[in-house]
Amino acid sequence: MRKGLQSFLKYTISLAVAITLFWYLYKDVDFSEMMASFRKANLNWIYASIGLAMLSHFLRAWRWNMLLEPLGYQLKSSRTFVAVMVGYLANFVVPRMGEVSRCGVLKKTDNVSMSQGFGSVVTERIFDMICLLIIMGLTLAIEFRRLNDFFLNLFLDKADGLEKNFLTLLAVGIFFLIGASTIFILLKRNQASLRKNKYFNKLTAFLRQLVEGITSVRRLKSPTLFWVATLGIWICYFLMTYVVFFSVESTAHLGLSAGLILLVLGGIGMATPVQGGIGAFHYLISAGLLLYGVAEKDGIIFAFLLHTTNSIAIMTVGSLSIFISMIIPKRNSKQEYADS
Repeated sequence: MRKGLQSFLKYTISLAVAITLFWYLYKDVDFSEMMASFRKANLNWIYASIGLAMLSHFLRAWRWNMLLEPLGYQLKSSRTFVAVMVGYLANFVVPRMGEVSRCGVLKKTDNVSMSQGFGSVVTERIFDMICLLIIMGLTLAIEFRRLNDFFLNLFLDKADGLEKNFLTLLAVGIFFLIGASTIFILLKRNQASLRKNKYFNKLTAFLRQLVEGITSVRRLKSPTLFWVATLGIWICYFLMTYVVFFSVESTAHLGLSAGLILLVLGGIGMATPVQGGIGAFHYLISAGLLLYGVAEKDGIIFAFLLHTTNSIAIMTVGSLSIFISMIIPKRNSKQEYADS
């Protein structure tokens, strides 16, 4: 009961934050004017953006296959693509639910262990975070002056806050270390009795498989292809935003550096714990465009155009993927991978 209430509160709070941010941005926008701007947009660039987004999702599915292969699963990218798209759709319902949902789809369709699947997804996210940090550093180097007020000062403010609360943070850290050490000692002393507990054994097996999934990257058959897929994903992420510049007059003059900044800010927006990045994505994208002299109203309209068109594509393909996952032939054991 308590767990259900916590989940409900988490969902409600994240949804409230998304709605509040969205309302704050669009409360003064004339939607009839916005729709008029949409009708003037060059749809060919929008379709190109959607196509690039789908290509990035397919590359993600292909890369996921590479991580699952050392664990004994030889899947077709089409099957993992279905799982990936269901995951993206789930993120519009509950933030971060997509990672669990896509593992659940592969468990259902291909009998991929949930713990191993989730471990491989954790590995994916780690590499994506590394890539985003590298791109952030590159963008900061190229556009330092533009980002100084918007980005650097944000981190300085956070650093000042950390300095002011240093003693509190230190106390929390010490308390955490004492608690972790106490739990470790208790587990060590009661190891023999715990081994007889079936729930402890299940937890141990789950954690072992989780670690196995995370470390699967060390046993890749083709590390080069893994990096090719990773690079391809981020190139597609960049291009799917950049090409939309040419769809409307207010952003058609922007160059590659603006695309890099929006890639970083959009990535942060989509990583925030709100449904589908709603609100956070729109705010960061419109704020990024202000750095290039794009009027606030035009920036807000651009953010809405970019997010809405790709969201509709995800919802459409994701819904279709749910249906496909229900009718494709199921695999029930690892032996079927060996025989295929």
